[in-house]
Amino acid sequence: MGKGVGFAKTILFGEHFVVQGSHAIGASLSKEFSVKITPSDTLNLNIETGQIVLDASRAILDSLNLTGNYSIEVETDIPSGAGMGWSAAYSVALVRAAAQEKGVELDWKEVAKHAYEGEKVFHGNPSGIDNTLASRKGAILFKRGEDPSAIELGVPITIVIAYTGKKGYTKDLVAGVARVKEEKPEFFADLLKKEEDLVMEAKYSLEQGDLDRLGALMDQNQEHLRQVGVSSPELEELISIFKDEGALGAKLTGSGGGGCAIALVKSKNDTSAILQRIDKKYLIFEAQIG
Repeated sequence: MGKGVGFAKTILFGEHFVVQGSHAIGASLSKEFSVKITPSDTLNLNIETGQIVLDASRAILDSLNLTGNYSIEVETDIPSGAGMGWSAAYSVALVRAAAQEKGVELDWKEVAKHAYEGEKVFHGNPSGIDNTLASRKGAILFKRGEDPSAIELGVPITIVIAYTGKKGYTKDLVAGVARVKEEKPEFFADLLKKEEDLVMEAKYSLEQGDLDRLGALMDQNQEHLRQVGVSSPELEELISIFKDEGALGAKLTGSGGGGCAIALVKSKNDTSAILQRIDKKYLIFEAQIG
């Protein structure tokens, strides 16, 4: 038997563009995904799920040279398809459970590497940021092919996260952005440069604790995401509500097409108006980073 835990995440800046070579900034959240595995005659889960989860599970187990079958018991309140890294948190938790079953110790980087094998099954061409965030606590600056670096926050960051209730399908959305790049190469190259500059300015603002500038950069990032077609009416409605209620900035987080929107607020005291305004059909909660 083996047990493991992964973390939910939010992408603060750079989603989608990170797949195409820019930096991104993400942070892990306190929501956890727990997995327990026990040997079994068949590979199975205790929740209803598609074949893709079993295929990803097999890829992860194979990467750790565990060729047998297991019953996989999961426990989490992280919504799937919401941009909070359900698949990455699951993959990380399964890696840790499999490593415990095998009797080996892995550091967080090794955990993230094995979890990436599952993410490739889930998403086709993942950036690697989600499994990195799911494997450790804190905020990071990430670029594909480079070691992630921790960001020292000038002040704690308070965000509000709301789930639209509509799933976003990362694989399709990533492919859609790739089509924009192919069909409009000059436009996309210019947008990619703007995004890279924005992310690096956001890193500086996080380190300086400049929340007002950070909020403005979130708004700019959302405009970039609109231009590559990954926002949605549900997300735009949430973002509008966030801004009406005094959020410093707001954007989608994750793959888009639904999923979650996030808002930056000055402090926990400023979340009450937003929480009261959001319709009950949305799952909403606040979280602190740092």
